[in-house]
Amino acid sequence: MLHILLNSPYRISIPSLLSFSSKFDDLICIQDGVILSVINDSYLKKIYKNFNLIYFLENDLFARGLLQKNKKNNLILLNYESFVFLTYGHTSNMTW
Repeated sequence: MLHILLNSPYRISIPSLLSFSSKFDDLICIQDGVILSVINDSYLKKIYKNFNLIYFLENDLFARGLLQKNKKNNLILLNYESFVFLTYGHTSNMTW
């Protein structure tokens, strides 16, 4: 399953996100969800352990001034075309 985080991690229930996901699921952070890239707390560590891969939409990081800050963090960055292919490759998704 692909989880699409488009809201700020501060506006969703992280425990719910974790309970509905598995280590075989992928997560993509878009819109305000890219704020997840700068959070450094215990929830973030749990999120990274709970998902197979976590992606970030590069344009949304750039729009929020977070792209340069995250260049050194080895994030998996996607453009819009790659985002479409990622969603096509999953049979189901859940938006947060």
